[in-house]
Amino acid sequence: MSTDEYSRSGVDTSAADHALSRLLLEISPTLAFGAPSELGIGHFANVIRVGPVRIALTTDGVGTKLIIAELCEKYDTVGIDCIAMNVNDLLCVGAKPLAMLDYIAVESADPEVFAQLGRGLAAGAKQAGISIVGGETAQVPELLRGAAPGRGLDLVGMAVGLVPDGALLDGSAIEPGDVLIGLASSGVHSNGLSLARSALLHRFRIDEHVSELGTSLGEELLRPTRIYVPELEALRDAGIAPRAIAHITGDGLLNLRRVEAAVGFEITQLPEIPAIFSMIEQLGEVDRGEMRTVFNMGIGLTLVVGETEVDRATEAIRATGTDAWPIGRAVADPERSVRIPFEGLVGRSKRFVPEDA
Repeated sequence: MSTDEYSRSGVDTSAADHALSRLLLEISPTLAFGAPSELGIGHFANVIRVGPVRIALTTDGVGTKLIIAELCEKYDTVGIDCIAMNVNDLLCVGAKPLAMLDYIAVESADPEVFAQLGRGLAAGAKQAGISIVGGETAQVPELLRGAAPGRGLDLVGMAVGLVPDGALLDGSAIEPGDVLIGLASSGVHSNGLSLARSALLHRFRIDEHVSELGTSLGEELLRPTRIYVPELEALRDAGIAPRAIAHITGDGLLNLRRVEAAVGFEITQLPEIPAIFSMIEQLGEVDRGEMRTVFNMGIGLTLVVGETEVDRATEAIRATGTDAWPIGRAVADPERSVRIPFEGLVGRSKRFVPEDA
């Protein structure tokens, strides 16, 4: 099948990229109005200096995973996703997450839904070691429509962190030969859910037990995004400072291309693909290149470290209960390509395509 199933499911990434470029054209001049950016727009988070202190800022939401929550009438995990999508991005620029604000928009206000959202946010904040210091709610029935009347919901966060002296990460320190370590995801995480729904909901009910998954489809898709703060703290305790960190969300391993160094990555091995992704690929007839572009496929975060630090880094991460594997190396490449030779794929821009295409 052609590599546009994500567009067919309702997400046109090409149009989004074009729209974003127009937005950035208009807002980029604001970088001269106030606190200057230390990284420029385009990294996982941005960093500003306030006096002697570097502050990292980021914002993200849960996306259409909320539709799964609406279909299941279960809202006590998506708050964890909201925390995770924000704090994991802060980690990528070397920040220690500190605090967060949330924004909850609803079609109609249901106290029980808000209570469940709050429980998830609190659980995520505990895992990340951050405080939720405020937020905003809005009832906007004219704007939102949910899986059933009255259920429309959007959940977004904005997080702040502190970047210690010498800890700022932009990937410029990477050298060819450095090793790429992949950290296991907990599942689909919080992107690609439109394609997942398109591929699976014509075959299974949302509450149906799926033997390949060992749980219901809804429970699997609602499995919270892993928060990687404990893993990074374990690395710091072991005296290991990664040369780059990438949060593997939308665009998959192509997020590795955000580094500043003139390097690409050769992926030499990957863990077994979790069952949920194999089901999406097969039942949705999605080709492997698009799967690698849209989903994390079992790797939720990557680190680049020097070759002498690989064993200590993987041991420190595994001690937290998260699997980690060396999955490739940095190679000299001004195009910053990401190659997966054993799958015949290469990514040079926003998509993985066959190497010979």
